[in-house]
Amino acid sequence: MIGKNYIEKDGIIINRMYAGDYLDSNIGHEVINLFAADNGCHYLYLNATGNFAEEHKDRINWMVLVKRHCSGIDEIVGLAGGLFDVYVPDKQFNNKYDDIDKDIFEAQKAYCKKEGGVTYGGVGIFDVFGKAGQQSIFITYKAEMLFVPKDKRLFICYANYSGDNVIPGITAKDVIIRLNGYKQANMSLKQYIYSTDNCADHNALVRHFKDNSLWKESYDKAHAPSISDLKKNEVSLFDICNIQNDENCFSNALAYFMNRPEYHGLWKAFFQQYHILLNNLSVTREESAVISDANYNKKHPGGGRIDLLIRDDSNMIVVENKIKSDINDIESDVEGKQLERYYNYVNWLLYDTNAKSKVNTSFFVLTPNYNIPKLSGEMANIYRIITYKDLYVFLEKNLSRFENDANFVALFNAIYRHTFGNVCDYLYHEMKSKFFRQIKDNKH
Repeated sequence: MIGKNYIEKDGIIINRMYAGDYLDSNIGHEVINLFAADNGCHYLYLNATGNFAEEHKDRINWMVLVKRHCSGIDEIVGLAGGLFDVYVPDKQFNNKYDDIDKDIFEAQKAYCKKEGGVTYGGVGIFDVFGKAGQQSIFITYKAEMLFVPKDKRLFICYANYSGDNVIPGITAKDVIIRLNGYKQANMSLKQYIYSTDNCADHNALVRHFKDNSLWKESYDKAHAPSISDLKKNEVSLFDICNIQNDENCFSNALAYFMNRPEYHGLWKAFFQQYHILLNNLSVTREESAVISDANYNKKHPGGGRIDLLIRDDSNMIVVENKIKSDINDIESDVEGKQLERYYNYVNWLLYDTNAKSKVNTSFFVLTPNYNIPKLSGEMANIYRIITYKDLYVFLEKNLSRFENDANFVALFNAIYRHTFGNVCDYLYHEMKSKFFRQIKDNKH
């Protein structure tokens, strides 16, 4: 698959992408790794700051592009082969994003000029990234070829994977490359593998690299976003205020639009999917689930605050919104679990008002597709999961009902980022959107 450069070098570098809070407000340089430049060439950026130590100079032939799947396992999203060093480690480099080394920066500019200019979507790499206030290294390597998985997903399972043989999110048809001599790095975003260090692990990787049935060449190029892309990724207050992952902000917004009379019909239709027939509805945010009856509370403890409590004459619906946190016990309440306390509270309300036979109760956990919690015990039979994708697909089908409401559209667009099945997938989506937008904004 790879040309003569393969014979001369045997180094492999694993480059972990889409990691860290830095990406919340910046374009990660690694976005170029999966796109060919306008000249058809493949340029690579090595995380975290683009540099490498002198001991690795002219030794790396392969770059494996990975994203974190879980502790001890990475998923391979791309493979670059036939690497040539662009960055030259001939001086001490300060590993900080905002420290600009003039000599290195000028060397990068000279290299790009020698290449005839490195552009993406007609915009030079320095214009795409330089105005974002990032560092002096823009390109670490040039690659002969770039591959992406063909039909099967590929994973690297490291020596420190502590789970059982049934790995969550991995199916029997997926390919797992097991490394017995390397642990998944926790702090660094890059790992080096040489045949002289661990021949067995090195050979296991190369054997899979050279299996043509696993790979297809990628020539994807960056471009300015389409009108539909721009609408889907339109900058809103969620982005400006950096609250795209804030559970409280999403819950506040959902409660607001559920309480608006003009949208009651929309939400009635949504819950009808779950066989719940609502009449006039109202929503309470963060209702205290404290049970004032001491005797009842002793047997069925309450407590905490319910994210969304939806009521009408014949229904009570609990919605617990979980974006990045888990369904955990409260530290001060070892005996009871969060969801169970809410369940107990609602049943106490109905018991206390003698309305239990007249009111239907429903319990849900609203969760991103990349962070679906495992419900256990009795609550697994009581609570149902609503994913953000479920919500997004429903709203997308009913877009005409709110498309003229800019605030509702902003919520709708913000929900989209939580529809991906893997947290790294949405980080890549966010990064690509920012990349394409920068291209558009700098297009002359």
